[in-house]
Amino acid sequence: MELKGGQVVEFLENQKFLTSMILAKKGNRYHCLTLHGKEINISQNRFIHVSADTIKSTNRNQILQELKKIHKLRDQLASQIDITELWELTHDEKEIWTPKELSELAFSGPVGPDHEAALIRAVINDHTYFKYRDGNILAMSRLVVEKLLEQRKKEAERLQKLMAGGRWLENLWNDEISTIQVTEEEKDYWIRAIKDVCIKGDESQFYQEVNILLRQAGIAGKFSPFDTMVKAGVWKEDENLEILRHEIETKFPPEVLAQAKELATAESAKDIFEPGRQDLTDLEVFTIDSSESRDLDDAISFEKIPTGFEIGIHITDIGLKIRPDTPLFKNAVSRATTIYLPEQQIPMLPEILSHEAWSLHEGQLRRALSFMVTVDASGNIQATQIIPSIIKVTKRLSYQEVDTAIELKEKWSEMYKICRARQANRISKGALPLPIPELNISVDDEGNVSVNLVSPGPARFLVAEAMILANQVAAQFLKDKGIPGLFRSQPPPRDSIISGHETALLPNIRQRRLISRGVLGTEPEPHAGLGLPLYTTVTSPLRRALDLIVQQQISSFLLYGKPLHSKEDIENILPWLKQGLSAAAQVNQGTVRYWLIKYFQARKSEVLKAWVIEVSGRRLTAVLQDTLTTFDLPIPAGMEVRQDQEIEVKVRSAKPRENILRFGWAEH
Repeated sequence: MELKGGQVVEFLENQKFLTSMILAKKGNRYHCLTLHGKEINISQNRFIHVSADTIKSTNRNQILQELKKIHKLRDQLASQIDITELWELTHDEKEIWTPKELSELAFSGPVGPDHEAALIRAVINDHTYFKYRDGNILAMSRLVVEKLLEQRKKEAERLQKLMAGGRWLENLWNDEISTIQVTEEEKDYWIRAIKDVCIKGDESQFYQEVNILLRQAGIAGKFSPFDTMVKAGVWKEDENLEILRHEIETKFPPEVLAQAKELATAESAKDIFEPGRQDLTDLEVFTIDSSESRDLDDAISFEKIPTGFEIGIHITDIGLKIRPDTPLFKNAVSRATTIYLPEQQIPMLPEILSHEAWSLHEGQLRRALSFMVTVDASGNIQATQIIPSIIKVTKRLSYQEVDTAIELKEKWSEMYKICRARQANRISKGALPLPIPELNISVDDEGNVSVNLVSPGPARFLVAEAMILANQVAAQFLKDKGIPGLFRSQPPPRDSIISGHETALLPNIRQRRLISRGVLGTEPEPHAGLGLPLYTTVTSPLRRALDLIVQQQISSFLLYGKPLHSKEDIENILPWLKQGLSAAAQVNQGTVRYWLIKYFQARKSEVLKAWVIEVSGRRLTAVLQDTLTTFDLPIPAGMEVRQDQEIEVKVRSAKPRENILRFGWAEH
């Protein structure tokens, strides 16, 4: 339809209604004058209402006055329309209406172009019950309206939350006393949301709204969410986010604690002396551990006998006390292992059991699974026997006490020689002991970090070899008896650059970088690192779910003639066990890395000595002498660097929260 000059039209510009008058047609567009005095060329399809009435005046000021009058009238008329009531009246009758039809229902008395334009304004402003399209008005269905209203409600709640969050942040970050009130519910919502973002990053469901909140509060930044939690007193500055990211339980559920208490209370001499157990309480049995250890799950006996020597490895026998499908068992499998961190310990079993009732305390009767192995002076196995037993630890020994005894060639020196011979035998079959000092990190209550290297002494070596022996015997027993079990294996290294007899530090560090990842499975396979044809672990049931399950299988077979778990049971448990072990390993790795970087923060001014362990092109890999921390460095032009060379470096950047630790050449 051809429009003519003087006609009043209405269109939207930046979400605002503009009442205008056509001045002339220019090509495919109309040249219009808006109520604000602006002239604009616009296509006809942008008009939302065209009035048949025209403005007769040719005086620009009079035209503008008339347009403003019309615009104001239409606003007034639109405000009189009850859209909800109009929709209730019309939506069941038909879907499509003309503006004239609806305006006749919305207003009493005669209606004209201004009433129609007012109705269109009301519909567009509301955008819930009706929809304006191509000159007509569509009445929405009840289902659509209900959905839109729910969305509007949620959006209003979202805006309310943002406003409340803004008030809370203003209170939190304002050093002056504030009178702004925030409810506990509002505060708790944002604490929960910001914590989730700290843990999950951009995968958090709250990521966008937390970013909006922090930007609006003027505290946006990569670590603003974490800093806010510290400021709010929710977290400490050194909060371990790795534990939260991997959903590690630091406390036990009530049902697990209840079962643990019941089991601990039930321990008695009568309960321990159950049928099928052999009384070995006359045997001299010793625990050998660090002075701070409380979960003592292994003890050792050693005696000279006519045919050679008898080594006894006695493991606290708890397996059959933790029945499958109980809260304690399921929780232990989920945790998979006790996690030892620089600042805390997260036990696999409640301490009432692992530190008290089932720990091998000196002078206390305990059930045990005793691995009795007869060997000759060269450590060759002559006979093995696994006995469900009762033991009483004769004495608790520290590593230092046993080190001294070995040095003085007293009681443990003979067993130490046998263990050395056994290791040498495994080395001849490909074992790689890799005698590399362990990094020990400790954190005091004030968050101060201490770092040192610990080289295993004779006592630690003796205990480790005894445990390897028991685990080897256990694996062979599972295989020989056809008992479903879990086995540890390891493929050969990607490359062998040393023999197992090598004791020099740097060659062993280079070899460690070539070691293959260990495998946990249900079939016995060779363990290249230990030089054994098959291997499992059974010696730490208080601390490892794998050992607990293997112990359950062996104890049940010996006492009742059949294993506790079927092969299908073991295969179903394995994925959960792997998941728990993986999470624990990542938490341990991330936590150690955090504290190590924090330690180096305080050493930025120091010149640190390192050895070059690998050179590749114009880059090198080096290892610090005092912590064995590896890092890469570019080699400056003109500098020649060789393997094993000592170099001097400095910390260039140490940011624990960002997992950044960079070194540079020390300047001289």
